[in-house]
Amino acid sequence: MTGIRRSRSLFIVAAAVAAAVAVAVVAAGKQANGSSSVSRFDPRKEAAFEGKGLEAQRKGPSNPATEQVENRAYPRAYVDDRLALKSHDAFERKPEQLGSTAFSTRTAFADSLAASPGAWSALGPVTPNISGEASQFLDPVTLQGPTTQESGRVTALAIDPNCAKASAPAGAPCRLWVAAAGGGIWRTNDALASQPSWIAPPDDLPTNAFGSLIIDPNDASGNTLYAGSGEPNGSGDSEAGLGLFKSTDGGTSWQLVAGSQAVAINRSIGAIAVKPGDPSTIYIGTDVARHGSSSSNGGRRTPPGAPTLGVYTSTDGGAHFALAAALQARTPANPSPPGAGTGSDWFQGGITKLELDPNNTSTVYAAVVGYGLWRSTDGGSAWTQVFRTFNQNSFGTKAPGDTFGDRVEFDAVNLGGGKTRIYLGDSSDDLVRSQVWRTDDAAAIAGDPTGAYSNAGWTELSSSANGTNGFLAFNYCQGQCGYDDFVTSPAAQLGVGPGQADTLWLGGSMNYDELPAYAGLPQRSNGRGVIRSTNGGALAPDVTWQDMSATMGSAPSYSFTKGIHPDQHAVVFNPVDPGIAFVGSDGGVVRIDVRSPQDKSAACAIRKFVYIPGQRAVPLAPPDLRDCQRLLSGVPQTITPINDGLNTIQFQSLSFNPSNPTGELLGGTQDNGTFSYTGTSTWFESVGGDGGQSGFDVGNPTIRYHNYYDATPEVNFHGNDPREWLDIYDPLQSTGELRSFYVPFIADPTEAGRAFIGLEHVWRTDANGGDPAYLEAHCNALHLDPNRKACGDWKPMGLNLTGSDFGNFRVGHYVVATTRAPSNAGTLWAGTRIGRLFVTSNANDPQPRNVRWVRLDTPSTPGRFVSGIAVDPGDPNHAWISYSGYNAYTPTTPGHVLEARYNPVTGIAAFTDRSYDLGDQPITGIAEFGPTGDLYAATDFGVLRLPSGASHWENAGTSLPSVAVYGLTLSQSAHVLYAATHGRGAYVLSLPTS
Repeated sequence: MTGIRRSRSLFIVAAAVAAAVAVAVVAAGKQANGSSSVSRFDPRKEAAFEGKGLEAQRKGPSNPATEQVENRAYPRAYVDDRLALKSHDAFERKPEQLGSTAFSTRTAFADSLAASPGAWSALGPVTPNISGEASQFLDPVTLQGPTTQESGRVTALAIDPNCAKASAPAGAPCRLWVAAAGGGIWRTNDALASQPSWIAPPDDLPTNAFGSLIIDPNDASGNTLYAGSGEPNGSGDSEAGLGLFKSTDGGTSWQLVAGSQAVAINRSIGAIAVKPGDPSTIYIGTDVARHGSSSSNGGRRTPPGAPTLGVYTSTDGGAHFALAAALQARTPANPSPPGAGTGSDWFQGGITKLELDPNNTSTVYAAVVGYGLWRSTDGGSAWTQVFRTFNQNSFGTKAPGDTFGDRVEFDAVNLGGGKTRIYLGDSSDDLVRSQVWRTDDAAAIAGDPTGAYSNAGWTELSSSANGTNGFLAFNYCQGQCGYDDFVTSPAAQLGVGPGQADTLWLGGSMNYDELPAYAGLPQRSNGRGVIRSTNGGALAPDVTWQDMSATMGSAPSYSFTKGIHPDQHAVVFNPVDPGIAFVGSDGGVVRIDVRSPQDKSAACAIRKFVYIPGQRAVPLAPPDLRDCQRLLSGVPQTITPINDGLNTIQFQSLSFNPSNPTGELLGGTQDNGTFSYTGTSTWFESVGGDGGQSGFDVGNPTIRYHNYYDATPEVNFHGNDPREWLDIYDPLQSTGELRSFYVPFIADPTEAGRAFIGLEHVWRTDANGGDPAYLEAHCNALHLDPNRKACGDWKPMGLNLTGSDFGNFRVGHYVVATTRAPSNAGTLWAGTRIGRLFVTSNANDPQPRNVRWVRLDTPSTPGRFVSGIAVDPGDPNHAWISYSGYNAYTPTTPGHVLEARYNPVTGIAAFTDRSYDLGDQPITGIAEFGPTGDLYAATDFGVLRLPSGASHWENAGTSLPSVAVYGLTLSQSAHVLYAATHGRGAYVLSLPTS
């Protein structure tokens, strides 16, 4: 997603930190949006506006639907997983040490041997602590919430059918498996313990990106599992996988299911089903996914010739898979998205859920993005539509404004007597709407094979009428159901028949505006991130819902004691005690115990309707009071985060304290804020929300920076104190410039007080964002002064780097890379999203407008995403440039790593391709170690090294998992290289000198 927002302010970035930020009025007078979670769609907002003219880019969104398009990863650039597969193989073939023939001289070979790095060391966070100020559940007076622990995004869960009863002694066996978006498949054998012990994925797992996970129903021991690699969620950082994996030893080891790779190339596997009684019959559903993301977003491209999305069936245990052609013909996903990199495709046609009818295992149900729910009664050959989405137009076309395609989630449960009930959630991110439906006799729905079904036989359980029972489930996942959505009944998972068939859990995003510390809507709920009904089979007006999002204390304050993370993806239940649920979200896993629901409805008497923080507040109106009392009448008994040891944080980037480069780090993460490291595996989240790039002031490292998503830097003059983060982004938010979801940001390595940030211009502050006294008096993120002047003193440097002042070639987009030369105070390099490259020698000019940029790229250099710039520490005019994307898209301008030597006399740079044998794979970051001259390149599979004097790349050290690395950070003085992995935490590599 991107911060290209014109009709709404981007102050929602602070919504997860404080209510005041969520509704602040920016200096330009635009009203803030306080209704969205800061976690909303992480890099899914990556905007590029490709396929639009420059004027259209500048005008921005013209209506809410258009705005959502532009806020969710336009151009949705994907990279070719066929090429990625080749790149993975090429990566795996790289030696850990090159032979002498790879070097120009024997001296260079000897120097390389002496300088070879050893093994990577994992830094964690193993124990990811969240401060009370970074909580989602703030007290409206103290702005302090409950502490917790969170890990990275969880996409799927599976629980052992033989899990022990909750009443068993502590530590009794209960296996739980977690599929992490970028962190692999983790396992605990004691999921019911106060703090389970986690077992990391095996070292030989060739990918750590997973999105679906099931236990084979034919194995009563629970030891046979299937895991679909690649992540199907509607996000810009959903990594593509390598196919379907199988374990027969409870997840200790995994093997690729041979036939799946051909149909999952370029895709993820979003759904898996195995036929009971016939383990040879396997169904998988494929979805869109991609490779090539980095610390700043925007480097992915749509793969040409991608396999058709759809349902695939194997009847030989996975040796071969065949496409359900009849279904694909009725729901035609674009098998080869047009115009690589235009972003015109989204997730339409992808399969988010597959289930077999519990009363007839020859009947298969499939949820198809954009096309509703479909059914096959012959094992996958013929298909009819049995639920039509409300934003679906005529067959084969999209409804007006339907960019993402409606998503349906469902669960089929056995009612007994041969009847199957289906619960279904129907949602449209374009229309910002979600509804809940039920049918009690799925087999009786005739359906329509043409995709024109009228939804006869379905009963809506939700309602847009405030104060009614149905309203509590209406918009349960708000406008981002394509990303976070589950509709699950314990009966479907456990097969317990009518006893649990009336229980239904819904998971989605967090309604921040309904929480007591936030403004904008009545404080009617605890966020409704997860809600539960225990009478889902009642007549529609009588179905009631309770909020599972938080636990609460007693009167008079009813303060929050624990809560869940926003953005829910999965839930499973203790098979012998289904009142205990495990919920997976962007913040890891929590265990919710609702066997003894707590009635906290009395708290509604002190809830208010707050329009503006610190101003008018009135008691809840009768309809809102009824909503609140129903939702809070049965909150959980306990919510227990079980993330200690679950090392799956998705780092975007890392920065180090220049005075203590091996002992103190900051790291921005996907939806888990900015973490602080002080030398142990226990980290703490200093500030919440999404975490972009960070930094330390070189003159006073006590002064720290962090960014949310978009152009949202904050400064802290008190180290990492979570109470002291100060807004310095107002001038950036009042500009109409395009920018990345995670913007490039650096603290100057030589000049105290100075920092740089990239939009269309490069912007500069010379005083840590402004006068400290004013900032601390008016701009504290926890209690912003609504009457303040602009917080921040950013000034644009020179000309717009994306505009026509530098020619009409590669016009538009935004700056994605900025790097200061460490050897002087004036040289700064910058790159744009589509391959423009610049250098200036007077970045320190007292008047930022006087900065003079020289454009260096040529028609022969790649017109692709500049993912990194590494400047020679001894020569400010010598740099290495890395590019994301694929040569296949730009065959006339290939290259993944280029060496640039700039001549300031002629104003021209000479470029030499140093890609050598990298293969055609995106490079996501670059670093150069001055003492040896070695290069290090980050990829989707790890880190590679090009020793000085060599013409071949090698694996950079051992012990790093096969995981996407989004950024490299190198300390020349301490001889250490940090890798920000997107799912396995932070790693460090010691670099000896020759």
